[in-house]
Amino acid sequence: MVTLRDALAAAVGHHQAGRLIEARPLYHSILRSQPGHPDALHLLGVLESQCGRPRAALPLLRRAVALLPGDADFLGNLARALRAAGESGEAERAFARTAALDPADVQAAFALGCLRLERGAAAGAAAAFAQALAHRPDFAEARINRANALAALGRVEDAARLRRQAVALDPAHPDALHNAAVSALAEAGLDRPVSHARRLDLRLVERALRALTHALAADPHHGAAADALVGAALALVQAGQAPDWLLDRAARSAVAVLRRSPRDTRAAAAVAYRFYRRGRTDLASRFMRRFSRRFTAAETAADFELRLWSMVRAGRRALDGVPDADALPDAFPPLDLLAEPPEGTGPVLAVSCDDGYYRRFATGLLDSVEARAGGGVAVHVHVVNPSPETLADLARRGERLPLGISREEVDFTGWDDHRRTTYYACIRFLRWHQLMTRWGRPLLHLDADCALVDDIGGLTALLAGADAGLLRDSRWRGPTREITVCFAAFQPTPRGRAFLALTAAYIGAFLREGRGFWMLDQAAPFAVLDALERRGEGPAVRWFDVLDFPWVRFVGAK
Repeated sequence: MVTLRDALAAAVGHHQAGRLIEARPLYHSILRSQPGHPDALHLLGVLESQCGRPRAALPLLRRAVALLPGDADFLGNLARALRAAGESGEAERAFARTAALDPADVQAAFALGCLRLERGAAAGAAAAFAQALAHRPDFAEARINRANALAALGRVEDAARLRRQAVALDPAHPDALHNAAVSALAEAGLDRPVSHARRLDLRLVERALRALTHALAADPHHGAAADALVGAALALVQAGQAPDWLLDRAARSAVAVLRRSPRDTRAAAAVAYRFYRRGRTDLASRFMRRFSRRFTAAETAADFELRLWSMVRAGRRALDGVPDADALPDAFPPLDLLAEPPEGTGPVLAVSCDDGYYRRFATGLLDSVEARAGGGVAVHVHVVNPSPETLADLARRGERLPLGISREEVDFTGWDDHRRTTYYACIRFLRWHQLMTRWGRPLLHLDADCALVDDIGGLTALLAGADAGLLRDSRWRGPTREITVCFAAFQPTPRGRAFLALTAAYIGAFLREGRGFWMLDQAAPFAVLDALERRGEGPAVRWFDVLDFPWVRFVGAK
């Protein structure tokens, strides 16, 4: 006669050998004979969990735990089934009881820590991971997760130390490498916005980035490492501090990210910046145009990189469809010319702003012009929606300076700040085209928020023989940042006029269609110059370095 002990031994034998189909009926047979058999209830519950049926396992495991509430194995398997069934709260409580019953159950303590970390209970999670590590110091995953919990608690140095220890324990562990890189990125200053005016410790940056590349080498599909690498690369591109090797590696990772997340705009931008860095902005522009078809106009307007790249056209045909600049003024408020600078052939300093910027900055610029140029340089100021006080100030200055004045009145009702400031920044180039056509004189465009610090005679001498003078940021920060329009010179030569006219038309077309965003004024000259040079029609440009332009002091970093 087969006893319950024999039947249980046979069932366990099948179960341990992986013959679950054979084990199941034996467990049921035992339970028919003894419905409250704790081992049969427990093991049948485990079997159901192994078969992917945690919901079927739960009543069995609950009954087993009720019969033997002090059995840590029973309680631990109930906790695992609860977690698999999505019952996170009850699972956490069960794991906590398990870890209390058996402090040496490393997996129970680890699971408890993970559940606490998932719900944001960082302190409790850190304690659970510490319990796991106390019994298994070489548990890399527990060390990684305790580091994450400590980081969430603001204990950054402790987190970094644990992450380095995890890498030492398992140098090829992708999560360990990724988490160590995250700490290194924070130490290097990449956990907060990066400005091109704030220099980073390149040694720390490189250490962090190398850790990310090692994580991806260990696991090419490690999503978090790929995302971190792409994010770091973009931050450094925008700051002008991205080495070529980083952008190459980030672009390769970005391709994998796009396979996983086809609408990841940062990944797409990383690919585009790599094309740009290799001198193929035409390919970058085409790639981003195709990519942007996945988004609505509202989504494009809301995303930083999509906005920037939506304004970039490059290649020989980039100017196809750009309207005639002389046909555009009718689409905008009229240029009201209140006073013209004295006649002559010399250059005119041209400044454009709104009324607020005039009062904040342009008055200081005009003071510096009067002090440095001694009143001998013609100046023209264009103001959008000037107040009576601004017009009165300009009239007084006109008694001391050879000053031209113009204005335009714009109804900004319903416009948000972004659209309004974009208009201020961009419309000036259409106005400069109109004034170049009228006067036929060189125009030296300056931002309102700057000041002359030296006589511009030397500057104008350097422009002799050139069609245009432009400021270049040679740090490869992207097609909307390479030409910095806080200064630009346009000569009344055929190619100088054409360059200004096409730049004005490019900008005007975007503004007229409501697709202009911040930095359109810098995307336009880049795109126009790229197209003209590819067609063999480029102007002769006198380049100046934005970081070394001794005639002007700009307010803030450019």
